[in-house]
Amino acid sequence: MSTKVKFACLGLSCLLFVASGCVEIPMLFHGNTVSSVPVVDLLEGPAAGRWETFDLIIDYKYIKQGDGFEISGQTALSQHYQMTYDGVSRMDVYIFFLDKNSRVLETAHLVTAWTGNTQDIQDFSKSYKIPNGTIGVSFGYSGEVSEDLGNKTFYALPLK
Repeated sequence: MSTKVKFACLGLSCLLFVASGCVEIPMLFHGNTVSSVPVVDLLEGPAAGRWETFDLIIDYKYIKQGDGFEISGQTALSQHYQMTYDGVSRMDVYIFFLDKNSRVLETAHLVTAWTGNTQDIQDFSKSYKIPNGTIGVSFGYSGEVSEDLGNKTFYALPLK
């Protein structure tokens, strides 16, 4: 791994450590715009779908009733990570409640613990109160996988 990449990974890790230590999770990424990942429009009643990036797949179903929101499903690392890496050192998966401009109103953890194996599927089931002004949700993540040659950090977060 090049020195630039090592410093970039170290810098991101420090940023996330400092940010998560100083800012409560609901305010993490507050006001930042989600632009490079799919946004899910919140519809009244039940809905289901798949949210997918190069790194992660989330199959979900949700029920929205008034300001109540229940979501459940499964998340897994993509085939790339399953075939290339052995273990998961760290993984945080977030749900972002978004306004009409895809700005983060509130952040919450969706999956906070990973079993440590890149092959595993993680189940989740959560309930949230929808913040005022929310018209959609999106997901984000920050993780680190390992192999014999070292670790790789990856993420999809609404950073400024």
